[in-house]
Amino acid sequence: MFTERTHPTRLRLRRTVAGVCLAGVALSTAGVAVGSPAGAAPVAADETARVVTATKERSLDAARRVAERRASVRRQQVEVAQAQAAVFLADLAAKAQADRVGAVLAKGDTALGRPYVRGASGPNAFDCSGFTRWAWQAAGVELPHYSGAQWAMAEKISIDELQPGDLVFYWAGGAGGDPSHVGLYVGDGQMIHAPGSGRNVRYESIWYWSSARVAAGRVG
Repeated sequence: MFTERTHPTRLRLRRTVAGVCLAGVALSTAGVAVGSPAGAAPVAADETARVVTATKERSLDAARRVAERRASVRRQQVEVAQAQAAVFLADLAAKAQADRVGAVLAKGDTALGRPYVRGASGPNAFDCSGFTRWAWQAAGVELPHYSGAQWAMAEKISIDELQPGDLVFYWAGGAGGDPSHVGLYVGDGQMIHAPGSGRNVRYESIWYWSSARVAAGRVG
């Protein structure tokens, strides 16, 4: 039987293990991680914070761009909806005006052939302003029974702007003051009117009275 003192193999093994342990203690004391790759070092805390901050900023910037695109899309949708509503309302207004004017012209047409009588306002006889007043009653509009008063209340427009239902006014000899005649425009340069004594309600060119000054007005 061998003792520790006389067993050379065990003695050498213990010495080797002790040397390795002492080497590990020395490396740890020097700040070298045992088992780490050569030259590796821990990531600095401030570098980690910088990376986290940059990531957050990129995320916020991306979210801001998404929000801006969504807001832009919503604005465009609102603008489209407003434009569509404006077109719809304009169409309604145009239809209402067309219906209103259509009723006026239809009523005026029923007076064809009825005689001119000064001061008359229908339905069997008319003077000029009595006729236009009577026709516009079909649209629920009450015009005064006098050409000067109708001119005063009408919206002034140019002859080129005339539309069916507008009023055409005349000043004898190009004079000023109140107009002496009024007719109801029907389109294509024509009007229907009660022209004067001895004549009946008829269609006629708006230029029939060549020596008169002519102007146009629109019923509101």
